[in-house]
Amino acid sequence: MTVTEQNVKINYLLGIDAGGTKTEFLLTDLNGKELERVILGAANPINVGIDNAEKILEQGISQVCGNINRREISVYAGLAGGISGNNKLLINKFLSGLGFGASANGSDTDNALEVALKGGNGVVVIMGTGIVAFSQNEGIRHRTGGWGYLIDKGGSGFTFGSDALNSALEYYDGRGGSKLLLQLIENKLNKPLPECIPDICSGGATYTASFAPIVFEAFEQGDKEAEKITDRNCAEVAKIIRTCCSHLSCNSRKVVLCGGMCRKQDILKPFISKHLGEGYNIDFLTEPVVNGAVSLAKANIKKDGE
Repeated sequence: MTVTEQNVKINYLLGIDAGGTKTEFLLTDLNGKELERVILGAANPINVGIDNAEKILEQGISQVCGNINRREISVYAGLAGGISGNNKLLINKFLSGLGFGASANGSDTDNALEVALKGGNGVVVIMGTGIVAFSQNEGIRHRTGGWGYLIDKGGSGFTFGSDALNSALEYYDGRGGSKLLLQLIENKLNKPLPECIPDICSGGATYTASFAPIVFEAFEQGDKEAEKITDRNCAEVAKIIRTCCSHLSCNSRKVVLCGGMCRKQDILKPFISKHLGEGYNIDFLTEPVVNGAVSLAKANIKKDGE
């Protein structure tokens, strides 16, 4: 962490939350009052490369901070992929060179845990392009899942999207599948699905995950295949939650779900609850995850006498 220079007063907080799809920048005063907010594309260094990630960060910081003296700003940047390999060191060096009064960085998971649990015990499940969960018990964290879209098998935007594409192509082949999913996907593509396979294969996890909302759209129209896809994925989410909760010493089993996939909590919650059974206190985060980064930016500020 880079701390404040002596006699320099911090007046602003900058939180950065970078997931698999977008990067959100939020500038506030010390009381948390929003001053500026910017949303840009993905800055996961694993997916876009460290150079492109830094370009996104630099662009967003320039836009959200404007002409403010950066020595008056404490920043925390939590990025998906931000602690893999030597990425944490590289991003820390990058931020340190931008002249902030205080700076620190880590994973987007830090942002989610901060905003969801406020330092308390419980489980946080992040359902975005990928899926990962963390238990927090008396300050000790335990991770479950989050091993990458090619390995994790349920509950992520990628798996929902991949399942939708598979079902649509099964129908195209005459192997079953969903006619409605095929129609909705081709409406999105504006061309026959088979013609788009090269683009889908080269588009990566984020592009595949962009088809996930179609599952919910089909489900709301009564599509049975969409229901099966939702049920299967939620069964995997429940398995992850049970594993995470086994690391809690308390009996509350507080579980908070967040991420882009959780916008349809009215659909997801009944399926997850069915597979979990009783005894779990499930909630969906409505507060923006970037608020957690702002809170961590405030924690960066060097206090008098430290």
